[in-house]
Amino acid sequence: MAHPGVGNPQTKEIADGVFAVNRLVHFFADIGVNAGIIQTKESIIFIDSGMSAFSGEFLWNFAGDKMRGTEDLFLILTHKDTDHCFGMNEIKKHGATVIAHEHTANILHAERDLSKNDIAIRVKEKYDPIDVLGDAILTRPERTLTEDTTLNLGDELQILSIPGHTPGDIAVYHPRSKVLFAGDAILEGMDPYIRLDSVSVTTWIKNLERLKELDIEWVLPGHGSISRPDIIDGNIQYLIRNQG
Repeated sequence: MAHPGVGNPQTKEIADGVFAVNRLVHFFADIGVNAGIIQTKESIIFIDSGMSAFSGEFLWNFAGDKMRGTEDLFLILTHKDTDHCFGMNEIKKHGATVIAHEHTANILHAERDLSKNDIAIRVKEKYDPIDVLGDAILTRPERTLTEDTTLNLGDELQILSIPGHTPGDIAVYHPRSKVLFAGDAILEGMDPYIRLDSVSVTTWIKNLERLKELDIEWVLPGHGSISRPDIIDGNIQYLIRNQG
């Protein structure tokens, strides 16, 4: 039986050294949480870390089986939501540098205790929070950005600032594999989630239009299945219908 703090993750190598992890646990909806891992000659890059320390541990162990032990380690958080950040300590404690948008960093620092307490209260109707969350510690990322940034971590990575679902949304584009890791800026199998703290829908649409300029083979959304790039248009059309 799968650990209740991990879910039923499915892993797939999308391209050489590029992995999608689908259906990590989500405690409040049957949608699962996605994460990505990129292995280069120099680095292991995790993209999001799941909703519990146990999800983060799963990601670390999966990547660890493929490591030489000399790689630099990085964790890129696509946005502030706890279902994508609560595994961060399990990766960070191995020496990973955490990278996020400045907005995400500020929220994680300001709400680190509030977020964990809120999740603990909500899960305790079904689980012992310690049993499913583990040591889910939120901390301020070491590196932050506010605009598009290109990193060379053994492979080129384009970190794109695309405010939408949250003001701190970023997407990670990996040119070698033509894979876009989109976080909750793009969703599959469900409608884009417009929240009180989402940016204007017009801005969100403009940022998704920018992504269409990339040479994309695959999109890993924040939730749902690995998708072809036409998923971007599907998300845009929903947002157009729900403007105003």
